[in-house]
Amino acid sequence: MPTAASSSSSSSLCKHHAAASRRRIRVCVVVSLAVLLLTLAVGALAITALRPHPADTTISSIRLTSVSLSPGPGRLSLNVTLDAVLAIHNPSRVASFAHSPGHALVYYRGGVAAEAAVPPGRVAAGGSESVTVSVAVLADRLLLAPRLYDDVVGGGGRELPLAVQTTLPGTVTVLGLLRRRAVVFTACKVTVSVRRPAEQSSSTSSCRYRTKF
Repeated sequence: MPTAASSSSSSSLCKHHAAASRRRIRVCVVVSLAVLLLTLAVGALAITALRPHPADTTISSIRLTSVSLSPGPGRLSLNVTLDAVLAIHNPSRVASFAHSPGHALVYYRGGVAAEAAVPPGRVAAGGSESVTVSVAVLADRLLLAPRLYDDVVGGGGRELPLAVQTTLPGTVTVLGLLRRRAVVFTACKVTVSVRRPAEQSSSTSSCRYRTKF
């Protein structure tokens, strides 16, 4: 027959287990809330980091390494070599941008005049990267442009009005946790001087950006 002491001991043990169970429940609730808040915070940072774009690509400089234009039988002979320096800046403070190989197209008065491959790279959060690309000029297409001779040799100021469009596919990583694919499109207007090599220069008038997620 159970004694009073054993009944008291059993009651105390039950109360202890009940208290421990309540503590575990409280701990689980607190941990769940902390995880939820962390998820919401990271999500908010991700939205902030991914808008409006993870990278600004501008034309730092375009150097005309060589150009020759001479009349021939029935057509002009043209050889042009360009070196372009792309400056890629990541405005986000919490997200890095690792880009795969991209490409750039150079337009002269509305037509594609040159193209270049952009090597892969990585831009840290708030960081910048300079990429030098060799531009292959599509001479046959340039020769069809009616105002080329006037721009290069005649009274056009010996300046080429160009538009450069770059496409950089890559991955945005927020705080090393969240990853999202993105493609950054940039369009810049550039004027390149074709004077003597010592006087060559280029200037970028404006750039527009668009990001596709």
